[in-house]
Amino acid sequence: MLFDFDLKSEKLSRPIFGLEFPIEPSESYSPVLKQYWGDVVGKPVEWFCLVQKKALDLGAAFICLYFNLQEPDSVSKPSVLLRCADITCEILKNCSMPLMIKLSSHAQWDCEIFEAIAKFIDREIIISPLQATNYEKIIKDAKNTGLKHKFVLRTPIDINLTKELNILSIDAGLSDDQILIDPDMGCIGYGIDYGYSIIERICLARRAGDRMLDMPIIVYAGEESYKAKESKSTDFAPSWGELNSRAKMWEISSASSLIAAGTNIVVCWHPDALCVLKKQFCEVICH
Repeated sequence: MLFDFDLKSEKLSRPIFGLEFPIEPSESYSPVLKQYWGDVVGKPVEWFCLVQKKALDLGAAFICLYFNLQEPDSVSKPSVLLRCADITCEILKNCSMPLMIKLSSHAQWDCEIFEAIAKFIDREIIISPLQATNYEKIIKDAKNTGLKHKFVLRTPIDINLTKELNILSIDAGLSDDQILIDPDMGCIGYGIDYGYSIIERICLARRAGDRMLDMPIIVYAGEESYKAKESKSTDFAPSWGELNSRAKMWEISSASSLIAAGTNIVVCWHPDALCVLKKQFCEVICH
């Protein structure tokens, strides 16, 4: 299914939301999320089907499939890549919504993952994240699919590096409407002030007419929020509140701050957080 929303930044009058899940829960994966998703955790295709049902119920714009895999040793690598391809094929068979495929964020390993799955991708998707050290390879492999995919370009909280990677990617053959900007933000309590200021500066530059920064801004509020100890540990005083509520509020608060800064696209992990954010920023403010 193609994307039925316009990703050109000036046409995104309200934020849009996606629901993300990892194909494998890590050791630090939040017990709040494990409890919410239940028995499907760690079963990628079944998990995807449940996430898709929830995303459709909530009115999410897309689903994000996160290949959160560490690079294995050379002996195990072929079987891991084959598994990535199998998961991609099965999920595409069951997918009726717009899809984002998010790679591991380890630049060279991501090239290998994407090369293994690219030939099975049969529709336009969003591919994330491309970095300065791997964008050329992934763009080349994506072009070979014959489809006009969208790409999330990630740079480490620096407006000059953001602009430079946008320009280099356009030189490599992308059009500006294929690019989403990922400023590599943090969550509440962990560097969100840096992310906020960079997003704000990008928005100011775009309003001043800088075409090389006039792309939608995307943040991974769910992933970042659940890295925080506060969203996955019970080792806090009672005054911090019950973990289930605290974890969701960490994600909601992080996302709300960055939407206020000018974010266009938010990727959530907890469906309840997505529900609150969508009502807060779309059904209340935008109507």
